[in-house]
Amino acid sequence: MILNRIFFVSLISCLALLTGCWDRKEMDDLALVLASGVDLTDEGQVEITLQIALPTGIPSSLQSSGKAANPIVVLSAAGKDSIDAFDQLQQQMSRRINLGHRGVIVIGEKYARQGFDRILDTLLRSSESRYNSYIVTTYGTTAKEILNSPYQLELIPAIGINKLQYNDYSLSIQIDKFIDALSSFDKEPVTGAIRVTKHGSKQQGFILDKAAVYRSNKLVGFLSGDELKAFRLLTRKFDGIHLTTQMEPPTKKQKGTISVQMIKAETNIHTELKNGKPEVSIYFKAVAKVLSNDTNMDLSKTINRVEERFSEDCHKAIMGMLSRTQKKFKADIVGIGREFHIQHPYVWKKIKNDWNMRYPEISIQLITDFRIERVGRTQAPAQLQEN
Repeated sequence: MILNRIFFVSLISCLALLTGCWDRKEMDDLALVLASGVDLTDEGQVEITLQIALPTGIPSSLQSSGKAANPIVVLSAAGKDSIDAFDQLQQQMSRRINLGHRGVIVIGEKYARQGFDRILDTLLRSSESRYNSYIVTTYGTTAKEILNSPYQLELIPAIGINKLQYNDYSLSIQIDKFIDALSSFDKEPVTGAIRVTKHGSKQQGFILDKAAVYRSNKLVGFLSGDELKAFRLLTRKFDGIHLTTQMEPPTKKQKGTISVQMIKAETNIHTELKNGKPEVSIYFKAVAKVLSNDTNMDLSKTINRVEERFSEDCHKAIMGMLSRTQKKFKADIVGIGREFHIQHPYVWKKIKNDWNMRYPEISIQLITDFRIERVGRTQAPAQLQEN
């Protein structure tokens, strides 16, 4: 009987030991990083900035009365490399840095122009790093300033950046796609570009209205305006894109413009070799719906003419973007090399190592086809119907 009791007590003790979590970490012991940034200091050091959520600050800031608590803390530290900077950041905090909730990585423009070699390994190696995090590059500012910028529509600015990317209100690139392009021969990486917005001397927030173009692992320039729209159309990232064309001379009563919203865009790239040189033909087809008609035109009678004008505008914008990336940036961000790789795999093995040198010289032909499928409730503008 005594032996049975001893056995039973021993068994319970062993089971109690097996159910314990020896390596668990309580939430109160973690500093949850929502966004991180990397900059290059004037002394050539790597500066890491972390935007960290304060669990005690979030509910307080939602209270209807009293002073709202700041739901985040932003900390920065510089070091000889990223690990050294992270170590210095950790020494400032009573909680262990945790990157498992990081949704945004911000790369400072100055750092991006000197190359990614000093930070890329850190982005890849950490088991906590999420490959579905978004990556953006700053324009005319630093990652540190962006992460310290307020954002009026969200309690936590990092969530604002994340939503702008997730909802495709701008060019959105996740870290896995960026690294895939960075490590390949047949396509150059690109990210959205973020900048600070100000009203007079007062800082208001930030906006993502450009694209950062890379060649190999270095930032070489930016696309904006029609060039950015052209890139998004050609790469099928057209959600939320509106196009406006001038159909008539402006008057005191009318601007003479028609605006459309993109519904669908398709791109087919055909590559071939002629006399040993690559040649490319791009076929772009788009479908749109009319948003506004600020002209005297009845679309039931002039829809073909409007489609032709939008097709001409798209052709001009896309060729302008391709010319800029070819001649100035020398960066194949559209992925023409990738299509050549697929269509001519044996030839690609011979030319992939010098594709960056060949791409600026290849001939590109573009054919655009623009169709309007929806004109809304009325064919003619409202002012014509009233007359």
